[in-house]
Amino acid sequence: MARSDETISTEMATPAGTQSYADQKTKSDDGLEKQQSSASLQPGVKRAQLLRKGWTKTGLIIVFTGLFLCTFAINFADYSTQVYPAYTTSAFKQHSAMSAAKVVINIARISAYPIIAKLGDAFGRAEMFILSIFTSALGYVIYAACKNISQYMAAGIFEAIGSTGFALTQQVFVADMTLLVNRAIWSTLPDSLTTIPTLYIGTIVAQQILDHSTWRWGWGMWAIILPVASVPLIGTMLVYQRRVPSEVSVSQALGWESDHTWWQKLYQLFWIELDLPGAVLLVAGLSLILIPVSLTGSQNSDAWTKGSFIAMLVLGVCFLAAFLIWDAWFAKKPFVPYRMIKNRTVAAACLLGALDFFHYSAFSVFFSSYLQVAGNYSAGTATRIDNSLRVAFQVAGIFAAFFMKYTKRSQIWVLTGVPLCVLGMGVLLYIVDMGNGRIGNEAAFVTAKSLIGIGRGFYQTAAQVSAQAVVSRQDVSVVTAVFFASMSVGGAIGTSVGGAIWRNTLPDKLRKYLPASLKDQANSIFGSIVVARKYAMHSEARDAINRAYRESQRLLAIAGISSLAVMLVVMFFLENIKLDQDKEENKVQEEGNEVTTSVVTGKEHE
Repeated sequence: MARSDETISTEMATPAGTQSYADQKTKSDDGLEKQQSSASLQPGVKRAQLLRKGWTKTGLIIVFTGLFLCTFAINFADYSTQVYPAYTTSAFKQHSAMSAAKVVINIARISAYPIIAKLGDAFGRAEMFILSIFTSALGYVIYAACKNISQYMAAGIFEAIGSTGFALTQQVFVADMTLLVNRAIWSTLPDSLTTIPTLYIGTIVAQQILDHSTWRWGWGMWAIILPVASVPLIGTMLVYQRRVPSEVSVSQALGWESDHTWWQKLYQLFWIELDLPGAVLLVAGLSLILIPVSLTGSQNSDAWTKGSFIAMLVLGVCFLAAFLIWDAWFAKKPFVPYRMIKNRTVAAACLLGALDFFHYSAFSVFFSSYLQVAGNYSAGTATRIDNSLRVAFQVAGIFAAFFMKYTKRSQIWVLTGVPLCVLGMGVLLYIVDMGNGRIGNEAAFVTAKSLIGIGRGFYQTAAQVSAQAVVSRQDVSVVTAVFFASMSVGGAIGTSVGGAIWRNTLPDKLRKYLPASLKDQANSIFGSIVVARKYAMHSEARDAINRAYRESQRLLAIAGISSLAVMLVVMFFLENIKLDQDKEENKVQEEGNEVTTSVVTGKEHE
């Protein structure tokens, strides 16, 4: 049965001036109309509200169809290209450098989240979608043409900024268009419905490309596909943005005055709005600590005694301390707003995300390579096993969203999800090396990964909505960026630790277990999974290689479960949010003759 325009408006749209759960708690009985009024919002947020007024039913259908199509293409690109990094880095004889490359990519993500959130509020959601697709496409072009690890890292930076921008803009756009009680559903549906098929289709396509073409074409074809797939989404948004009254200009959104000189405008943009000093201090601190750590290993065992290495670590710590001081006391618009981090629920949600992604990154950085070598799986099968976590995550996210809608509570799903993550990782710890040369079978790996995915789907969906609920509408995009950035921080640290463990462990174990005649091949085996896989299964050499891989991966599993154990304590610090609070807010506003906007009709009721 077709629903009326009013029904669509109620379910998907957040009326202009609607408050968050946090705003509701702070209101006085005689001052309801003064809180979070349109006039108090930043110009960029006003612009998003004006766009929300102009949508028609047809426009909503087209734009959400375009959102699903573009998300499908982004996920297809992401999951199909997961097969290629091991082969790309092996082509440069630097397979172990994957961890350092992933650290660099994660640092790019960390710095991109707050910047894109602020630019999105200033320029508009459509403009951020355009920027995201362009940078992703550029990254895939560089991937396809890269000839060394430096160019590979550069490609990763562009692709990371693009995928980060799309993911964040997608979530903020959904937050613009939905009520709090429905937000979890609409936040998870685009990714969930497109991820599940692309996880498996992507690996099949990637395997076919490896078998019949080259990994370069596997990267490069997405530079063509992504821009084409984004046309319905971006085109529709641009059309509707042009219909919106130009009440707020870009200059106003950026805080530019008419008498400002060009350098004053640059100062306002970079120093104030984007907090360039904070961004530089954070990126420098993380880079100087994490990249050197990820590059240490048995072949560079004296690094800890080198003056340059120690100096980088000391400087990294100093830069991070300077970043905290700058953003807490001096930045006018901090890169990471301190007022959010000191909120108990936001801090706990971010810490959960950081710990979870630490565990995942530390364990997974070489997990696909482990499966291909120790398990003798093909690249496609190994990636599908690893991706079973993502399938479970997306399915569980949908269930969690509906559970939250009908229970009107969030914390219970965090308390359910975190223990499931710990249980799944405990199973993985056992089956990666069961002793006597045995590892778990494919079903066991898929089951363990699925348990983690289900747990992550429950806790992460609830934690994100909880963090958004305890801040004002004005801060939703930034708190979402901080939440995502915390995951990237955890991922960067986890990848760095995982890379350090791998580089310190695997070469020594290879030299220890390989037959005497092959010990001089340890470095080449360590540097390329193609070389490691060329030895026949059950041969003396392959048994030694497999044992080295099993024992090294088990150490990464120990690091992962240690991180997850801390989450069992942190999960109790999230507030149990009442997700139907914004409906009460709407009722109060109507009784108080507040202006309410209908997204579908564009009419105001007074």
